[in-house]
Amino acid sequence: MHIQKRALLAAGLIAGAAALTGCTAQTKPVTTPTPMAMQQQTAQPATAQPETAQPSPQATISVSEAPDSDESPAPLKLLVGGDEADTGAIEEQDELLLPLIETAEKLGWKAEDERSGEETQEKRVITLEKDDSRITVSWTVSDNTAKNISWQKDGLLIPVDARLTTLDDVVYVPAAFFEEAMEVSVANQQTNVIVSTPKPSDTPKLTEDSSGENG
Repeated sequence: MHIQKRALLAAGLIAGAAALTGCTAQTKPVTTPTPMAMQQQTAQPATAQPETAQPSPQATISVSEAPDSDESPAPLKLLVGGDEADTGAIEEQDELLLPLIETAEKLGWKAEDERSGEETQEKRVITLEKDDSRITVSWTVSDNTAKNISWQKDGLLIPVDARLTTLDDVVYVPAAFFEEAMEVSVANQQTNVIVSTPKPSDTPKLTEDSSGENG
């Protein structure tokens, strides 16, 4: 009787152990890292995922949107004495400029252009002659900048601000230069610039005093 109870108790213990073994077999064992392994894991640097490079704001600006500093002003049609000049007038900084040599030649002046000096600093003199009058326009060019501008007529300074601009080797001077030095009138009609000489006025004849009274 006692032997049967011990056999049944042993069988129950074996069955319970088998059940516990089956449960633990279905679950994965959890591996507890050792302190040395944890140190090795923390010592390795974390690799960050590469991010997509974002374009900078400047990279999105196209070349065509950049301002063009080399753009030349649009020429205006120039009529001198009723004839159209090959080179037109221009407006720069709200001032009307006319081609010096072309306009002068249309007005009957003979032009002579002289250059001297080196490439780094060049001196240029334009001489205009008509009848007994002589106009000289002289300046020096250094670093693509006109300096020491001077113009005279018959040895006297022309009372106009000395300013000139060179575009494509064409020299432009203010319209006031022609009005003062050559006694012409310049009219700016938006798209056309008209240069005309004043009409000769009739000189009144002097009448002799028939009374013969002197003072």
